[in-house]
Amino acid sequence: MDHNLIGILKAIAELEESLTIEEALWKITNLAFIVFNAESATIIDVSQKPYHFVAFKNVDDIAASVLEKHLSEGSAGGNLEVIKDTQKPLIIPDTSKYGFWLKVGKYPLSWIGIPIILDNRVSYIVNIDSYSPNTYNEDFWEIALVFSELISSAVKKNKLVEEFFRTATLDKLTEVQTRQQLYHILNKNIDRYRRYGSRFSCLMLDLDKFKYINDTFGHEIGDKALVAFSKALKENLRQSDYIFRFGGDEFLIKLEEADGKEAFQIAKRLREAILSINIDGKINLSTSIGIKEYKGESLEDFLKSLDEALYQAKKTDTGIMITN
Repeated sequence: MDHNLIGILKAIAELEESLTIEEALWKITNLAFIVFNAESATIIDVSQKPYHFVAFKNVDDIAASVLEKHLSEGSAGGNLEVIKDTQKPLIIPDTSKYGFWLKVGKYPLSWIGIPIILDNRVSYIVNIDSYSPNTYNEDFWEIALVFSELISSAVKKNKLVEEFFRTATLDKLTEVQTRQQLYHILNKNIDRYRRYGSRFSCLMLDLDKFKYINDTFGHEIGDKALVAFSKALKENLRQSDYIFRFGGDEFLIKLEEADGKEAFQIAKRLREAILSINIDGKINLSTSIGIKEYKGESLEDFLKSLDEALYQAKKTDTGIMITN
């Protein structure tokens, strides 16, 4: 029997065992390597702008950094927009012929983009790379189309499972994840970091002067402030990010595939959103935010560093502190 076929079947079986979208996306990159003999692969979340990476495998650091910057600035190649519009795979046999292609670092010379379709729209695009021109051509069209259907079905199942567990474990007041879920999810991220180098960062934030709000205006107004606070967080984060209620007015946000610099930009955006909130014409909200990119330490030490960063943030004019 063809050993490549055995590998494909095993990878599909592993994909079917995934319980979260994040886990499924990482397994899809593994499957892409086997099916297409890829030399590198990435997955981009294109559900909303700015687009962002959610999975990497064997990608040149320089090329990835430049492309991430372009995505964060709202710039994306026309190839991604074509896939979003057609909801079909796109094959570029020789990328050197296209002016829009970012030719930095070690970049792919032959490429396939494959959509993952959820709720009748393209939510993710799988980028499959070869560093030799003309590796991929129209002969790969049918298999790319079947691959798209297979991985879309798998991720759709994970989305349903994830939504069920998210709903079942939500904090009743703020409708974000509970502290108990935080340890489970961060431990899974730590495991992926150690196995695949999958990076992530976290923000720890709280409502400034929350005790004063409760003591002065009452707990009903305090609850309104917490609800408005958590609503603003949800509206300004990506689908792949997680929000946890860590304690009374403390929240922790996990940012998938984000380094410290990206996390800092997200923190600035969130703080601006919080500063625009007014409760019943009585209170203007504000927040302090601590930031840390995960670097391989224990979960306990990671959370301690985040807590210290939040404490230091309260002493700054910006209300934000990033720690190494």
